[in-house]
Amino acid sequence: MARHLAGLITSHYSRSRSAHMSALNRRFFVKTLLASAASATPACAALHKRIAFPTTPTNGDHFKPTDDSASLNIDAGTQQLRIAPIGSPLAFQNFLRIGSEWKPATLAGVPFVTGASFPLITERIKRNGSTIRCEGSAEAEGLDAKTLHYDWNAEVSASANEQFPWMRIRTTLRLPAPLKLQQKSGVEPQIITWLSSNSTLMEGQSGSWRRVPLSQPTRNSLGTAGNDLPAVYLLDQNLGIETMMFFDMDDMGWMSDENLPRFLVYRCSSISRFEKDGTQRQGIGLLADQATGNVLPAGEISFSYWLLQRPLTRLITEQEAVSRWMEALLPLFEEKLSWPQCATSWSEFAAGTVRDLQDKDATVAEANGHRGLRAYVKESSLIWKQAGDNFELMTLADVLWPALLYLLLHPSPSFELECRGLLSDLPGFYNPATRSISNDFRRPPDERADSWYPFENGLVKYPIIGSLSGSKELTDDFLAAFGTAQKMAQQYNYLFPIYYQVATLRAEGAGTNYAIGGLYAWAAILAHRLTRDDHYLEEARRAVRVLYAVPADRLFHEPQELAYGALAAAELGMQTECKYLLYEQLRMFYWFSDPSQKSHEIRGMVQAAASILYPAFKENVEAILPWTGIMKRGIVFQGLLRFMDQQRRNNFYFFQNCSGARETASTPFIPFENLGTLELGGQTGNVGKEIYGAGESIWLYLMFEALGKVDDRELMLVNLDLLDITDAKTFPSQRLNFILFNPTPAGRSATITIPAARERTVRVTANGKSIGGTFQIAGRSFLQLQAEF
Repeated sequence: MARHLAGLITSHYSRSRSAHMSALNRRFFVKTLLASAASATPACAALHKRIAFPTTPTNGDHFKPTDDSASLNIDAGTQQLRIAPIGSPLAFQNFLRIGSEWKPATLAGVPFVTGASFPLITERIKRNGSTIRCEGSAEAEGLDAKTLHYDWNAEVSASANEQFPWMRIRTTLRLPAPLKLQQKSGVEPQIITWLSSNSTLMEGQSGSWRRVPLSQPTRNSLGTAGNDLPAVYLLDQNLGIETMMFFDMDDMGWMSDENLPRFLVYRCSSISRFEKDGTQRQGIGLLADQATGNVLPAGEISFSYWLLQRPLTRLITEQEAVSRWMEALLPLFEEKLSWPQCATSWSEFAAGTVRDLQDKDATVAEANGHRGLRAYVKESSLIWKQAGDNFELMTLADVLWPALLYLLLHPSPSFELECRGLLSDLPGFYNPATRSISNDFRRPPDERADSWYPFENGLVKYPIIGSLSGSKELTDDFLAAFGTAQKMAQQYNYLFPIYYQVATLRAEGAGTNYAIGGLYAWAAILAHRLTRDDHYLEEARRAVRVLYAVPADRLFHEPQELAYGALAAAELGMQTECKYLLYEQLRMFYWFSDPSQKSHEIRGMVQAAASILYPAFKENVEAILPWTGIMKRGIVFQGLLRFMDQQRRNNFYFFQNCSGARETASTPFIPFENLGTLELGGQTGNVGKEIYGAGESIWLYLMFEALGKVDDRELMLVNLDLLDITDAKTFPSQRLNFILFNPTPAGRSATITIPAARERTVRVTANGKSIGGTFQIAGRSFLQLQAEF
């Protein structure tokens, strides 16, 4: 019966699309000809009254049986989602209120989940307030080729957020045994929301030009996808509707290499399907065109996602679309307010990092009689073999910048001696022949650069280290190198390649790294600070304008590049551009937990580079460090604070044996580079213990504890001044800026201490008003504070 009803519905929808097909009139080719959406009521709606589906008791689940058509609707803002009635395939159609009428926003009969193994016919419908629950049973094929009977339920509910009224749709199968997926004619399962139907001719003439699609995960410049934000956006100005979906990966832990290993095969994207009648359907969803297996495991299997549709009749830019999309998505990101087992304090971990960095056998490399730092702790990497006669600027610069600040707070003769040795090596990275700063201490004669290395380490960290150490040689080398970078920027119209020949600036390969413009813009501001020459500020503005103009999907490489671009935009008063670059950066973050990884939590972290498929300690911290300067410049929103606080907690997972006996580990305070993900089969730490990420342990201490502390560690106190410190004599400042954030739902008491005051009287103010030693902060709120002493 279930298969017969499904056939009736499919036949009806097919006939409906043909019946609404109109002859094309060439005079109207610039107008979009939309096939009429099918009726909101499927053909078998009348059949359910003749089919005797028993009504079961509610069993105390607070849901009440319903068969009233009005009770099959869920309202959320201007949306009304109508669920197909009893006896129909589990499906919906969404509507938007336009004026006084409800207009279709999707095609009729959108299945909750797509696939031949999910012939879900609704047998019972219950309601509890703003949640509707559908129930039934279905049949599929088991691994033994026999019929597998299973029960299922689906719930649809509306969020309480009036500004962004998302609908949550969750379908759960209760499989008594593994199910054999049918991967022959098409991959399953998929989740597709069908939005419209249009003639193929009109699609090519004008229809496709009036859409703004934004897909995930992010891709690198050559098209290889990563595994970050699970969401999709589509504005269809032909319809006057924008549609967004967010897929709850926390709830879909069934994904594995036995079926579909998440973002190795899935994409959150738009889809177009051609029909025999000359039309094509448009939709968006969680799509896959291949699978690595056909086994859906036994147990509870969920398909969960959120849907939001809004009227929007004007054709907006990609940049505005990104901003609207991210502003709507941010309320869906929820922190997990827990701590790793090894989490003590960043003060303790920073002190441990300082000790481990002085373990010469594990950390030191030599080149041409000079001693520097290895990229990885000796013999810790399972995939890289390190050269024994070279070392990188990346490692030295990563450690030295925060270490110089740390030493001003915690003098240590032995560590200071180590840092002075590293400082003495820095001039050797400058090449006077090419007026550039290399990443390798021993550079080859035909040196080729991977652009983010010289731009981040040579043009951002190098001059700040020079300023903090009082080295005019370093700052002069930086200004010379920036002149070469400026020549390159203008040569490529601020659209930087990934690889280039250092001597000639000639690009190599097909890849691009447009987000280098963010590092370049901040470097230009640093050059202006050193020289007070305003032409550097104009260079920064040009770079930011280009970042704002290029296609949104081409901006992804290293996440901190976008953060520095946003910081430069904030410094220049370009608030729209700043927020946009932050929103683009958030597309690279992990908005979910990885159910396949039991030893750690990646939630709130960032994909280390587009397509790299894992979070790394270095990029995690460098991606949020510029946010402190952005917030100081007045651009603060709670979404950033939630991600920042999640990292404050979860970054402890990068340290060896965080869930076990840490005292047995060697160099326990040098972090692993990578945490395992499903897409890479786990493999936490196989890249090695990254010395070039060790400085980030010190940064976390400087951000969250060194300059100000709050007694309740559930509250986050973050200092905002760190990126403005260029003179060691003024650190720490006697006027410090902070944000205090309470991520918990309840109000909490806070007592703040300022260690840098060294027992001097401290005046703490919020919005210009003095606050006492202990004060209250409301749940899920933040305060901007100043401490003066």
